[in-house]
Amino acid sequence: MTEKPGHFEQGRWVTDKEPPAPQPAGDEMDKRLGSATKAVISSIDDVMNVARDLVTTDEGKQYIEKTLSDTQAQIQKSFDEIIGRAKEELEKNIKR
Repeated sequence: MTEKPGHFEQGRWVTDKEPPAPQPAGDEMDKRLGSATKAVISSIDDVMNVARDLVTTDEGKQYIEKTLSDTQAQIQKSFDEIIGRAKEELEKNIKR
């Protein structure tokens, strides 16, 4: 005779219930994977919409023009600084 697992409760032996069988992790993983897939698709759609708006709307074209203008100004500033330093070094070497 095998004893069933249990414990004493108020002077009586109470049989413990078996823990519920673990649910398959596949269902949870499928849900998480589905949710992640939807998020990626939504993000790609957002990027495509922004790209389309940049190219097809006046606001987008102005944004591109402003970004290019700012970039050109930054490049010009960098070249001016490089040329300025080069001139200073050249003048130092000439004075020696």
